[in-house]
Amino acid sequence: MKTIREILKSKYDSAVQTITPSASVFEAVKLMAEKNIGALVVMEDEKVLGIITERDYARKIILMGRSSKETPVREIMGERG
Repeated sequence: MKTIREILKSKYDSAVQTITPSASVFEAVKLMAEKNIGALVVMEDEKVLGIITERDYARKIILMGRSSKETPVREIMGERG
């Protein structure tokens, strides 16, 4: 199985998009749409805390009837393990 680093190196544009844990889920989804990507790395003070994906949005916001504008990224992100 490839590592994230290997996958990113193989991409034409290997820029990693990030967001803070206090940003709203709406902001995260908007950024993913603008960049045409499916995930963002969640960072705070240069430290990687986890990742937020379109799947997190679908399962933890849409299906649970939560508000993406009121829910911070930290509440639905996958934590770094």
